[in-house]
Amino acid sequence: TLQNNSRCLNLIIYPMKRYILFLPILFILTSCGVSQKVLSPTEIKMMTTKQFEANYDLVFSSAISLLQSEGFLINNTDKATGLITANKQIDNKNAGLQMFLIGTATEASTSQASFFIQALNDELTEVKFTLYEGSVSSSYNQYSGKSTTNKNSMVEDATIYANWFNNLRSEIERRKALIQ
Repeated sequence: TLQNNSRCLNLIIYPMKRYILFLPILFILTSCGVSQKVLSPTEIKMMTTKQFEANYDLVFSSAISLLQSEGFLINNTDKATGLITANKQIDNKNAGLQMFLIGTATEASTSQASFFIQALNDELTEVKFTLYEGSVSSSYNQYSGKSTTNKNSMVEDATIYANWFNNLRSEIERRKALIQ
């Protein structure tokens, strides 16, 4: 009877041990899904827009120079409208091996940048900068073969925009010193 009671107790406790081990893992997985605050249009404008005490031409050429020094490929510039667009792609050198081993891979990380530059007066220029980051992923499907997915989303980290604007300010100051 004592042996039967201990066997019954083991039948109850053993499954509970598995659940007790499973609960912390479940908690960690569910707590990692941090909800991200959705920024309002005003918050986005404040984060992505700055004014510089410099003339339009200097700011425009400084923005192009900054993009090039950051490794971006300039897609389009239009000085009349103040629009500059550029992109950057960093290929994953291990994508082929990952596709072979697991059937899916992130082939490249991508960034798209755009500047909208507008003269407010002769020595004050407003700059709106937006940055999108994403990836190009591929996977093999036994029915349709290789499929590729592109994902992009706007960067919403204020410190990244602050760094870009600080770098633009430095480039403007560097170019001002060259002119004088």
